[in-house]
Amino acid sequence: MIAAATAAFLTVLVAEFGDKSQLVCLAMACRYPPLQVLAGAMTAMAVVLGLAVGVGSLIAETIPHSLVAVGSGLFFITIGVYTFIFGKEDTIENTGKTGYFQTLGVILLAELGDKTQLAAMFIAASFGYPLVVFAGAMLAMLVNQLLAVYVGSRFITRFNPLYIRIGSAALFVFIGLLMIIFEAGLIS
Repeated sequence: MIAAATAAFLTVLVAEFGDKSQLVCLAMACRYPPLQVLAGAMTAMAVVLGLAVGVGSLIAETIPHSLVAVGSGLFFITIGVYTFIFGKEDTIENTGKTGYFQTLGVILLAELGDKTQLAAMFIAASFGYPLVVFAGAMLAMLVNQLLAVYVGSRFITRFNPLYIRIGSAALFVFIGLLMIIFEAGLIS
């Protein structure tokens, strides 16, 4: 069991470092309360990784990976364009749970069919301990997302809000384009 947890932790920690979910948390933490961003990210990860270790093979058979990847890529591009056009530089009134729900939705879509989900599915299948793999993977995600939220909320928020909006928009478009380009096989 320790081997399963360690394999899941190390695999997910390395796979997610600098990945789109971490970059999303970094961008969201510039605009929303850090705990909302972290809670939204971890909820999305729990859903995605839970699906991976529980019914990952059904997802892979039911929804073609290319459809999920291209749909997620288009969603990221749309969010980037929307942020660039309609985003505001003024301070956001952080009432309610906006940061939670936006982070939850974006990461949920971004991570469906991602390498982390596939890795967790294969590790769970190899070791036969789905709950242990889930726990190891979630711990790795917590470490990665804590780092992103901390950096985003402590350091990046010191920049001019206009630059943060433009940078966030560009980051979302860039991630979306990469998802589509990788799925199309233009870059391997």
